[in-house]
Amino acid sequence: MSYSLRKRTKEDVLEFITWAYDGDYSFYDNNIQEEKVQGFLQSIDTDRYFSVINDEGELIGNCEFFNVGEDGEEIIAVGVQMKPALTGNGLGLRFIQEIIEQGRKFLKYRHLELAVVDFNQRAIRVYEQAGFKRKGEFQNCIRGKEYRFIIMEKDW
Repeated sequence: MSYSLRKRTKEDVLEFITWAYDGDYSFYDNNIQEEKVQGFLQSIDTDRYFSVINDEGELIGNCEFFNVGEDGEEIIAVGVQMKPALTGNGLGLRFIQEIIEQGRKFLKYRHLELAVVDFNQRAIRVYEQAGFKRKGEFQNCIRGKEYRFIIMEKDW
């Protein structure tokens, strides 16, 4: 099975905001953060925000590319999210590989970064299999709780 990126539609976003995950992964639930919902709504039909679909045209995830550079430096980072029903089923490596390769075609980057919360060992393993290396870490307070994030990077 292969995956394709397409510009987000309003229908896609209305589905994204219903996604809820089990257990610790509920950290990624979209409907509990108003700023996340608003960000999704504002990202419809924009150049760096995509829906991920499978060969049958079914919505299976989303991704976004953004600049995390400082002082005018451009450093492209990616955020990814897979539909909750599909997580933990061995689809992650193909999913991230398709996103980063298609993203490279659109955005022409030679360096890519991402951040992942440290308890998400499942995602960290997938990112490492896709060639990402650990670069650093940072703390962030989300919904009143401190989380440690690992920054990972990949070069071409």
